[in-house]
Amino acid sequence: MLTSLYELSVLLGGLALLTVLVVQGRSIFVVAPLCALVTATLSGVDPLATMTGPYMTGFADFVRSFYLIVALGAVFGKLMEESGASVSIADSIGRRLGAQRACLAVVLACAVLTYGGVSVFAVGFSVVPLAVQLFRQADLPRRFIPGAICLGSITFTMTSAGSPEIQNLIPIKYLVDAATKVPLTDARAGWPVSLIVGSLMFLVGQVYLDWAIRRDVRRGERWEDRASDPVSGTALAAGVIRPTLNSPAASAVPLTGSPTRSVPHVWRAIAPLVATVAALNLLPRCCRTLASSCEPLLVVMGSVGARLTKLLAHVPEDATLSIFLGVVAAFVLLGPDLKDGWKCLGEGFTNGFLAIGSTAAVVGFGAAVKDLPAFQQVVAWVTHIPGDPLLGAALAVAVIAAIAGSASGGQGVALPILKPIFVDELGVAPRALHRVVAIASGTLDSLPANGFVVMLIRVICGETHARAYGPIFVTTVLIPLGGTLLAIGLFKLVPDWVKM
Repeated sequence: MLTSLYELSVLLGGLALLTVLVVQGRSIFVVAPLCALVTATLSGVDPLATMTGPYMTGFADFVRSFYLIVALGAVFGKLMEESGASVSIADSIGRRLGAQRACLAVVLACAVLTYGGVSVFAVGFSVVPLAVQLFRQADLPRRFIPGAICLGSITFTMTSAGSPEIQNLIPIKYLVDAATKVPLTDARAGWPVSLIVGSLMFLVGQVYLDWAIRRDVRRGERWEDRASDPVSGTALAAGVIRPTLNSPAASAVPLTGSPTRSVPHVWRAIAPLVATVAALNLLPRCCRTLASSCEPLLVVMGSVGARLTKLLAHVPEDATLSIFLGVVAAFVLLGPDLKDGWKCLGEGFTNGFLAIGSTAAVVGFGAAVKDLPAFQQVVAWVTHIPGDPLLGAALAVAVIAAIAGSASGGQGVALPILKPIFVDELGVAPRALHRVVAIASGTLDSLPANGFVVMLIRVICGETHARAYGPIFVTTVLIPLGGTLLAIGLFKLVPDWVKM
C-alpha cells in the first residue's frame, strides 16, 4: 500500500513539476524530458533506458504520424497571415458586428479561421490586432481577450465534426480495424451530436464572457492602453476604430487613414478555408460519384480511362491531402498578395516542426510514464468506472490530456490504450468514441501548463495567468466538460447517432 502511494505521489509530483516549470515559461523541449527523467528515476526505473526507449519512441512515433498534417497546417496559416487574408476575414467580421459586439466578433473571427484549418497559434497572432482595436473602442477590460480567442479557437471548432484541426483527426489514425488497418471512423464522426454540443458550447461560452465582461465593467474595470499594442490598418481605415490623438493607434497609421498594407477581398481570403473543409468532407464522395457517372465514357478511353476511373474511385479521405489542397488554393488565390511564397513555405514548415516537436515532447513524457505502475493504476481506475463505457473513455482521455498538457498529446498517449479496451473488448461504437474522445481531450488539457495557453497569455497578449486565466478556465475546461457529458447523454438518448 505504501509503495503504491509513493509511486502515485512520484507520478503526480512529476506532473506538478511539469506544470510549474511550463507556467514559469521554461522551454517544453527541456522541461518534458527533464520531468520524465526525474519521474522515472524516483520510480526506481532505469532512467537511461526510459529516455532512449519509451520517451524517444513516443516522441518519434507522434512526429512520424502527424508531422505532415501539422506542418502543412502551419504553412497554410503562414500563407493566410502573410497575404493579409486572416486580417481581411477578421476585419470584415469586426466591421459587420461593430465594437458593441467586440467579444462576439473576436470569437467568430477565431472560429472561422480555426474551422477553416488555420493553426490555432496562427489564429492567435492574426486576431489579436482586431481584438485590441475592438476592445479599446468599446472600453472593455483587455484581460478577457485571451478568453475570447480561446473560446473561438480551442473549444467548439477544434473538436467538431468536419474540422481539419488535428484534434479531430487523430482518432482516425488509431481507431482502425485490427486486421485490415482500415479506419473505423472519419472526420465527420457523430456529426449530429457534434452539431448540438458545439452550438451549445459556443452559446454558453459567449453568454458567460458577455456576462463576466459586464460584471467587471460595473466594478470599474476599463481598457488599458499599452505602447506595444498591435494595430491593423485595414480596420482603422474601415472605421472599426477611430483613434484619438493620444492613443497608440494614432501614430500607427497614416493621417489620411489609408491602410498600412493592402489585403485581399474577404471572399478571396475565405476561399482557401472553404477549399480545405470541402476537400476533407466532400472531395472523396464527389470523386466516387464522378467515377461512377462517367464510367462509360472513361471505358471508351481504354487503359488511360481505366486508370483514371480507379484513381477517382479511390481518392482517400485524408486530412493531409485536404490541407495540402488548401495550401495550393491559398497559393493560387492569394499569390498576388504574397511578397515571398517560398519564404512562407520555409517559415511555415519550421513553425510546424516546432509545433509538432513541442507536442511530441509532451507525448514522450506520457510514453515514458505510461509503463510505470502508478500510471497503470490510474488507467485501470478511469477505464473501469461502472456505467457507460463512453464516460470511462472520456474521463481517461481528459486525465491523460491533463498529464500530457495537450489535447493532441493526450489523444496520442490515450488512444493506443483505449482502443483495445473500449472498441475490441467492450464493443463501443468507434464513431461515438471518436467524437467523445475529441471533445473530452479539449477539457483538462488547457490547464495552466498548456503550451498554447501559456503562449497566448504571455507572448501574444502580454497578460499574466492571474489576470487572464479565469475566463480561459471557464470557456476551455468547465464548458467542454459539460459538452462531453452532453455528448455521452445524446449518444445514449439517440442510439442511431453512434453510426453517423
